[in-house]
Amino acid sequence: MYALYTLIVGLLFYSLLPLLLLYVLITGRHREQLGERFGLYPALPKVAGKERIWLHAASVGEVQAARALITELRDLRPRAEFVVTTMTLHGRKVAERQLAPIPCRLAPLDVPGVVGRAVKKFDPDIYVCLETELWPLLLRKAASRGVRVVQLNGRLSAKAAGGYQRWRWFFRRVLASFTAMAVISESDRERYLALGADPSRLQVLGNVKYDLRLPEDPDRVREEFARTLAVDAQARVLVFGSTHGGEEELLLPLLRTLAEAGWLMVLAPRHLERLDALKRMLAAQGIAFDCFSRLRQGDRRRQPVVILDSLGELASLYSIADYVFCGGSMVPRHGHNLMEAAIWGKVVFFGPSMDDFHDAAQILEAAGGGFMVGGVDELRERILAFERHPESYRLACLRAGEAARAQLGAARSQAALVAGCLAG
Repeated sequence: MYALYTLIVGLLFYSLLPLLLLYVLITGRHREQLGERFGLYPALPKVAGKERIWLHAASVGEVQAARALITELRDLRPRAEFVVTTMTLHGRKVAERQLAPIPCRLAPLDVPGVVGRAVKKFDPDIYVCLETELWPLLLRKAASRGVRVVQLNGRLSAKAAGGYQRWRWFFRRVLASFTAMAVISESDRERYLALGADPSRLQVLGNVKYDLRLPEDPDRVREEFARTLAVDAQARVLVFGSTHGGEEELLLPLLRTLAEAGWLMVLAPRHLERLDALKRMLAAQGIAFDCFSRLRQGDRRRQPVVILDSLGELASLYSIADYVFCGGSMVPRHGHNLMEAAIWGKVVFFGPSMDDFHDAAQILEAAGGGFMVGGVDELRERILAFERHPESYRLACLRAGEAARAQLGAARSQAALVAGCLAG
């Protein structure tokens, strides 16, 4: 069955390759580091006596999970070395910034020839994929070369499971490549079992994305952001984190109202390639703004609205927020990681679309540290109600922090699974 799949994928890809290359040449899209997509990586000599762990992450969220896992793995396997791949260029840039000097590359295309070249070039002892990065040819090629293959932080939504179920006869063979699998919840485990995963290789070990720790010196981080944004003790700060197109338009009335009342509004778009569109939208509405990157360079903040236009800053920026709204949830983008703000002891507001982080929403709502709002009007009323009852809000923030800290330990458990596989 794999032979037929390999033949079909190879024929389709290589027959269309001239057109794909012409598209890249004309549009310029996907041109950056294109060679890495074909497994044309620079030499990566392996240090004698060291074991190499290849961690594959889809994008920014998985990079954060990889970072936590690497910290634990360095403790458990001190002689291990790492290489990280990402699916997105954005994810790679964040990885290069946060994981240096670990080599960070773009993932190879899952096509015949390319995956074999990538596995040979990296020469890992173990390949670790995060979440649902089930690339059939890469998994098969790695396993066939004697590389241990592990899935960590596995998740499988009901919708995705339904799609995979139609091809169960094939994905049962894909899952057989795994030496071990760690999934987030019992629901994920049941869905993987329904696809044919081996129950003896499958464990529920929690969510690494929620296993978050504050920086070693959180007060210094707060002071640095407060200084950069010219925030004093009397200021009120509302951070809109990981927002999407269509969502910012919905939030504009609240942003305008609170900005006119003297609050600091921070807009952090999920995708930085949307920055120009966001700036044009604010300018068209007559809303003046500063860019965070300019403030970092020493400019003084003059406007009540700031656009976060730099990579990897949002999780730390939550440290100075009085209120947080997590984006991708008021439009159907399935939400983002609420725990990044909650770990700072911040109540998190979010919209109805939280499919990808439904468990985090449930945890915070049950603790009284997170609140789903049906729209912008309800978000405004919730914030103003807490402004009138500061002691209630203080207690809600304490509950949010406690709920986030209760998730600690997943990274250690999953790293121990990898260490066990390496030890044989």
